[in-house]
This record gives sequence, C-alpha cells and structure tokens, in this order.
Amino acid sequence: MRTIRMLLLAACGTCLGFIQPTQAQNSVQTVTLQSVEDSFLVKNYLLLAQRYQIDASKALVRQAKMWSNPSFSTVLGFGSTDKLKPFNVGSGGETQYNIDQLIQTAGKRNKAIQLAATATKMSEANFDELIRTLRLQLRENVYNIYYQQQTEKVLKEQLGNLQTIVDAYVTADKKGSVAHADLVRLQALQVGIENDFADLKQQELESQKNLQQLLHSQDFYAADIKPADLAPYTLDKIQLPQLLEAASKNRADVRMADLQYQTAQLNYRLQKSLAVPDLHVGATYDKQGSYVNNFVGLTLGIDLPVWNRNQGNIHAAKLQISSEQQLLMQQQSVAQTEVLNAYQRIVALEKRYKGFDLHQFQGEFDTLIAEVSKNFSKGNISLLQFIDYFNSYSDNAKNINKFLSNRVNAYEELNYATGQELFKN
Repeated sequence: MRTIRMLLLAACGTCLGFIQPTQAQNSVQTVTLQSVEDSFLVKNYLLLAQRYQIDASKALVRQAKMWSNPSFSTVLGFGSTDKLKPFNVGSGGETQYNIDQLIQTAGKRNKAIQLAATATKMSEANFDELIRTLRLQLRENVYNIYYQQQTEKVLKEQLGNLQTIVDAYVTADKKGSVAHADLVRLQALQVGIENDFADLKQQELESQKNLQQLLHSQDFYAADIKPADLAPYTLDKIQLPQLLEAASKNRADVRMADLQYQTAQLNYRLQKSLAVPDLHVGATYDKQGSYVNNFVGLTLGIDLPVWNRNQGNIHAAKLQISSEQQLLMQQQSVAQTEVLNAYQRIVALEKRYKGFDLHQFQGEFDTLIAEVSKNFSKGNISLLQFIDYFNSYSDNAKNINKFLSNRVNAYEELNYATGQELFKN
C-alpha cells in the first residue's frame, strides 16, 4: 500500500512539474477577437504575399494595353561583287532604311486585355479565399483558447479544494485516525484531475501554437470574450434558401471557378482571333538602289494562313470551356452542400442549447460541489460519494465548455460556408 501511495504522489508531482514551468516561463497577453483580427490582417505573411500578387496582376493589365514596338532595319552599301567598298554610304553609295509596325487584327489586343483583367480578378478572389480560410482558423483557435481556459479555471479551483482535503487526510493518516486506503483513493482522484488538467493544457498549447503561427508571434494569449461578443450568434433572421443562393454565387472559391470559366471563354475568342493574320504597316527609304534616287515607299505585309489556321488551339479552347463549366457547377454544388450541413449542425446544437440554461446549470453545480466538500469534511457523506461528485463536476465543466466552444465554432463554419459575415454586432 505504501508503494502505491509513493507512485501516486510521484505521478502527481510529475503533473505539477509539467504544468507550473509552462505557466511561469510564458507571459500572457489578453486580447479580444477584434484586436486579434486587426493584427492578423497586417501581420500574416500569406495575406501580404497575396496582396503583392494582386498588384503584379494589375501591372500585367497595364502591360497588355501597350502596343507592340515598331521594328527598324537598315541596309548599308558594300559596293558590288566586282568591287567591294564596305560601308559605302556616301554620295556615290547606297543606304536603305525600313520601319515596320505590327497592327493586330480581330481585336486580339482587347481580348488580351480582358484576359489580364480576369487574371487580376482571380488574384483578388484568391485573396478573399485565403482570408475566408485563415479567418475561420483564427476565430476557432481564439474561441478554443477561451473555453479551454475557462475549464482550466474550474479544474484549478477544484484541485485547490481537493489539495486542502488531501492535506488534512495526510495529517489524520499520520495520527491513525483515518483509513490509509481512503487517503490513497483521494490521492488517486487528485492524480486523475491533474491528468485532466495536463491534457487540457496540451490542447490549449496546440491552439496557442496555431494562433501564434497565424499572427507570426511568440506571445501567449488569454482570450477576452464578452457576452456581447457571443450575442450575434443566432439563426434569427437567417433564411436558408437565401444563404444557399448567395453561396452558389458569391463565395470566393465559387467566384474563382466562375472566373476560370470566363477565362476559358475569353481564351476561345482569342484563339479564334489568332487565326486571322495580323497586318504589318511600314515605310521604306532607298537612297539610290531603286528606279529613282531617294525612293520613299509604303510597305504592307500580311501572313498567309495556308497551313496553320490555329485549328488545334481553337478546338482545345472550346473543349476547355465545357470542362470549366462542369467544374463551376461542381463548386456551386459543394458550396450549397457545405452551407446546408453547417446550418443543420447549428440547428442540432441549438436544440440542446435552448433546452436548458447551461450557465445557470454550471452555477448550480458549483454551489453543489462546494456543499459536497463541506459535508465530506464534516463526515456527512461517504468517500465514494465525494469522489463520484468530484468526478462528475470535472466532467461537467469540460463538457459544458466543449459544447459552448462547438456551438460558436459551428456559427463560424456557417460564415465560412457562405463566404459572408452573417453574425456581427
């Protein structure tokens, strides 16, 4: 029995040794959800990189608007085959100059501009999709930290109360006034709650790590969530049909699929226009190599579409339109399914949430466990009853905060699924 007691005490000491240095070494910064989001928008490297991508796409639009540069060539006289005179460009020599400008036909330039503009819209949609995904992760981790820390407070208080009782039993055990087996059972209960606390701390550290990576910070955070912050999370005034329709049109990933479809259509029109030959317009000057000296002439040129009429690219572009259309319909279906599932999850959680007042229930349970501790100290309830109450209290604290965390995160998943901010103060 003494051996079991020493093992339990060693395990308890290990848990305390793991928890206390973690708390001691790290300063904690108290933040609100709004302050975290503000910091996220200016510090997240992925968002900053995507902003540069948008600017780069806009620069390509400006580039697409520019005309092709004219080309210039010259012929410098080298005499004749009978008598070579290199660079014979004087009064008796020959000089010829040519300038040529490419004129794109069939609206190729405008179509290229439209493609570049669509690429810019794609970069902006990518940015919105990145924000949509990262914002969900950010909020989920903030709420997880808040509710995990709420559970930690309960377990810490519980451990403090239990430690007082265990200390009293250790003293009584030395005097032989209590059964040693009862002390071991209390210490086993203490070790169990310490393990629960350690597990919860690991979960919180995982949430802290995720939040630090999103904010590119080494700070640890305590979330300050007020009842007013949670008040907007309700399905009142939310109509599912409108959400389904909006998600199938406005969600960032749906917009990206639609832009891909538009790009395929624009590319098809561009490929058809490439089958039309471009025009070359220019001028030429010939000093004395023509039928008259100082000859000036207009040059016109055009490619002859004899062999290559861009048939393969046109056919491929036409098939790409059909492919992108199917992918667009697929993405719209995915969006609607995600909205429906997120909405139904909230409905299921709200049935349980509105069934009884969790906060009132937690308060009543707090009062109950305090009375249980007093009555156990007075010997009015048995050890087994006390352990049962204590275990139930620990489970209740974890379950309530886990449920509340799941509930608010379900609303954030509906925000994510619709691509909208539905629940704002």
